[in-house]
Amino acid sequence: MTDVLKFGGTSVGTAERIQDVARLVGTRGGDPCLVVVSAMGGVTDLLEALKSSSKVKDRAAAEAALEVLAARHRAALEALALPAAESRACAAALDEELRRARELSLGISLLEEISPRTSDALLAIGELISSRLVAAALRARGTDTVWIDPREILATDPTHGAAQPDEKEAARRVSARVVPELEAGRTVVTGGFVGAAPDGSTTTLGRGGSDYSAALFGAALYDAGRAVDRIEIWTDVDGILTADPRVVPAARLVPEVSAAEAAELAFFGAKVLHPATIRPAVARGIPVAVRNTFRPEGAGTVVRRDAAGTGVRAIAMRTGVTALFVGNPRMLLAYGYAARVFSVFERHRVSVDVIATSEVSISITVDERAPLEGVVRDLAEFAEVSLLPHLAVVSVVGKGLRSTAGIAVRVFGALGDVNVVLISQGASDTNVTFVVDADDAPKALRRLHREFFESEGHGR
Repeated sequence: MTDVLKFGGTSVGTAERIQDVARLVGTRGGDPCLVVVSAMGGVTDLLEALKSSSKVKDRAAAEAALEVLAARHRAALEALALPAAESRACAAALDEELRRARELSLGISLLEEISPRTSDALLAIGELISSRLVAAALRARGTDTVWIDPREILATDPTHGAAQPDEKEAARRVSARVVPELEAGRTVVTGGFVGAAPDGSTTTLGRGGSDYSAALFGAALYDAGRAVDRIEIWTDVDGILTADPRVVPAARLVPEVSAAEAAELAFFGAKVLHPATIRPAVARGIPVAVRNTFRPEGAGTVVRRDAAGTGVRAIAMRTGVTALFVGNPRMLLAYGYAARVFSVFERHRVSVDVIATSEVSISITVDERAPLEGVVRDLAEFAEVSLLPHLAVVSVVGKGLRSTAGIAVRVFGALGDVNVVLISQGASDTNVTFVVDADDAPKALRRLHREFFESEGHGR
């Protein structure tokens, strides 16, 4: 049985944190783990800044970024106080990656452009260095550990910047490269976010790619016939909470959610875990746990393909929303009207959010940053259009909400005098969603939380 442990940037942000990770992994006991590591916190942003300054030939800024990159990792290596041979090997690997970063930066400055291929090669450096440091720290603590370059095991298509994994080929490589190490009792450490195209060039999975890597590796182990107990995403929060604790101080941990509930919560504002990144694991029935590196004694939240219980699980809120009200009385009973409306959004590549319809009108919310000028112009050719900005979407998320009597009564009873601009219920069995003025959203969230989680007799 194997656990896959993924550690985010804050979990490996300093030598002290890396030592904490090594201690946490080393004291688990039992079967060896597959450890997936993000870049040290802030390093990917630093590499993005290096890209930008290199492109505009600002060599002073580029050299400054390179110096910070080197100093940050060399300081961590020194503070780890590794045995001499381990330290020399890590230093040599670090120098090689830093040399590569400088060459890529100079190439970008020379050409005054950044190809997606070059961008991926540069951005991958953070994970390639941090994972080596974690592997060395584990060995220094006595854990039999091997580092594997993620490009050896994560096969992708050639779409640089947002590569799509080749799950079948990844399973074959993991079976050949990782499974023998685990069966020999060795813990395997690799980088997240990074893979390789069919031609061997470095690719990346995009932001959130390290969580995705962990799920892909767990799925690959499963497909290779290795039993996977669960995947643990170690981050800087306790897990998924019943509401945003910055708005609702009484928010509490949700021990377990279904994949569908996690998807709804992520879509409506809870940013702990994006369900798309864990899809390969959930599809195979592998549980995914979100745990806090800084409070390892906590149980965290477990995301399962299905989860026990029904009723409200959590409440999410997302601000920065604008509503469009599109109407035309002449379209009464006319077919094709909705298709015509939504084709405008598709043409302008504007994603829609909450939707409510009647016979002659459609209400739609979008991100307030969306380019709406062209959308409104095109819609106005066949309909009346009005906009209402400064809104927020509030979603009550749980299992069986559409089929549970009384949920809507409790929701709107709790809201009281909060004006609801738009309601969407019934499209999903896992949410009741409505739109309010952004200034009213925190009040709505607190009232709903009191109703479903704090009032006597209303606990789950």
